[in-house]
Amino acid sequence: MMRCAVLGSPIAHSRSPRLQEEFARGVIPEFSYIKIETTCDTLHETVGRLVSEGYSGFNCTMPLKTDMAGLCDEITREAEILRSVNTVTIRGGRLYGDTTDGRGILLTVRRALGMVDSSLDTVVRGKRVLLLGAGGAARSVALSMALGGAELTVLNRTVESAEKLCAMLSDAGAPGVSYGGLTLPELRNAAEQTDILVNCTAAGMTGKAGFESLSFLEALCPGSLVIDAVYEPLETELLKRAGELGLKTASGLWMLVYQGALAFGNWTGNLPDEDACMRAFDVIKG
Repeated sequence: MMRCAVLGSPIAHSRSPRLQEEFARGVIPEFSYIKIETTCDTLHETVGRLVSEGYSGFNCTMPLKTDMAGLCDEITREAEILRSVNTVTIRGGRLYGDTTDGRGILLTVRRALGMVDSSLDTVVRGKRVLLLGAGGAARSVALSMALGGAELTVLNRTVESAEKLCAMLSDAGAPGVSYGGLTLPELRNAAEQTDILVNCTAAGMTGKAGFESLSFLEALCPGSLVIDAVYEPLETELLKRAGELGLKTASGLWMLVYQGALAFGNWTGNLPDEDACMRAFDVIKG
């Protein structure tokens, strides 16, 4: 029996068990993936128990990603830069940390643009990317976009947070990222020079207020791609309006699917293909 888990608080809402069980179907005959309510105070104890009980790996969600980075024996370069780990593989009692969120957005872009046969390293190279938000999800997206060769602009309500994010990217070897505030004039100006727009704010999430105006979408170049990291609801007002304008769109649920696929690949050595990811998307979208 291969055993994996997802840790976080709150964790009851997580779709990860259904996602990982779908990836394991027909690949891993005996596979278990459970949710474990875990806080920062109980993280060390929980991780120790998973190691002693022979788990193969686990995912971490909020608020554990930063603390988990400090508990790992080794972490990837991206995880080190972000000081954030969402996927841990256990081998020989050692913890190997990774962050799959950023590559999840690259895979989402590749699918949405019909580039599934292209190398992931080239998907956003030279593309003009407008990122809304500067929080945890935005940091992972920004790092992958910037290191992937995109021309990145970060807009955030708190400009200082966007500035700090850009400084982190510069230190990581991705200079020249621009930033600004999340005002309608700034949105419109940036949208005029954008190929890919990614919303990593909570605007439009179930129970949250949406954007004051979506008129900035009208300034996007024809054929631009709009991605909303929000996936509850599945079609946000942002995506709905973008679709009405004839723009390409992608739900944040694809980011969840792909980051989960990468985690599954880390644990098993079997990276789910596009067909498997499509089936998993259909399973969890309800």
